[in-house]
Amino acid sequence: MPKDPLILKSSTDKKELVRTAAEFAASDQSADIHTLVTFLSSEEFLNRLDSADDYNQPPLRLRLAKVLRTLMDNPKPAAAHAGLVSLTTEAPFIALEPRQELLVRALVAVRPAPPKAVQYWDSHSHPDSTWRHVVMDVLCDNGSEPAVDLLEKKLVDPLMDPDEKIVWMRDPILRHRLDVPLLKVCRRMVISTLEPRFKPVLVEALFDYRPDEWYVDCTNPSPPDPATASKEAKELLVEIGDHALDAYHKIALEPRTRAVIEAKLKLIRPRP
Repeated sequence: MPKDPLILKSSTDKKELVRTAAEFAASDQSADIHTLVTFLSSEEFLNRLDSADDYNQPPLRLRLAKVLRTLMDNPKPAAAHAGLVSLTTEAPFIALEPRQELLVRALVAVRPAPPKAVQYWDSHSHPDSTWRHVVMDVLCDNGSEPAVDLLEKKLVDPLMDPDEKIVWMRDPILRHRLDVPLLKVCRRMVISTLEPRFKPVLVEALFDYRPDEWYVDCTNPSPPDPATASKEAKELLVEIGDHALDAYHKIALEPRTRAVIEAKLKLIRPRP
């Protein structure tokens, strides 16, 4: 069925508007995506899609959230993802914080993360940024090299809150601790770039799991099944574990942590 841009241009029926916008977002035609992004860059259209009262609810419940999710899931994502990235510099779109959060989350679908996406995440992950915790989740979920490089930048930044760094290690990093690009960054942090007091915490997050001790007021994240680790992931973990256990490097591990690492390495180390 042909998609009607006149509905995007003039309709005030919110159900019709979000349905049509989602149809454009799901299209495999670049022209349709361009048309939709043009409207998403218009304050007038955005205000017809979601009213001021609508913005009093959680951002993920906005009609706009459905449209962005459809763009994320587009089966031919090149144009759709380029459209998402272009919104990072559209002043009308990013004028409101709920839209900023939605875009922070939507960019997770764009892999590898392009410079504009990384710049946008960076701008929303300063020490006092509203969405800094969301950004850390998204960086690990995206998992591409540019994204995890930004994660490292935040973890080595002395201005970032120390307690928050620990939270990020024990939540998004722990959830993705078998991802090869993330493990490469973690290896670099353990060996060189991370402040010494945080190295034991990062190593724990990569090898251990203490739900009763680490999580009090939140849902416990779950580490991935070690059986799913790729050969390269295992090799990286062996390298990180050996470095952490080597007394020469003086990483202050608790005896319990040393025992956990030794046991894990015994399981994953390649046999001679």
